Amino acid sequence: MSKWDEHDLLPKVTAALRQDGRPYLTAYQLAIKLERAHPGLAERLGKVLGGAGIGVRNSLAEYLGGQLAGRIDREGAAFPFERAYLCNDEIREVRFAGPDGNDLVSSLTGSGYHLSIFRWRGPVSDA
Repeated sequence: MSKWDEHDLLPKVTAALRQDGRPYLTAYQLAIKLERAHPGLAERLGKVLGGAGIGVRNSLAEYLGGQLAGRIDREGAAFPFERAYLCNDEIREVRFAGPDGNDLVSSLTGSGYHLSIFRWRGPVSDA
């Protein structure tokens, strides 16, 4: 059984992405929402939350982004989420308020990779 299934992440991610309607969220925002709603989730998955300077290559934010991207690529419109990209051009820093109150800075800024953003595919009325 995968960690995704073992920790029943699909309904958790669904609830987080539907919480505010249909705006796009970064994998960082999603990781923060999940950690706030399910304290200790990152640790149970063997991850740290993420961000620049953490010294870990596979954070919760990266794991969620990779899982969602892979499932969207494989399942297409059948998967309940969609993905887009925020271009990194002219961005100096993307900073988030972490669940512990400390800042979390995107490690993708200046990396040459665009920031993946995700949202619930369903209608707003279902949010």
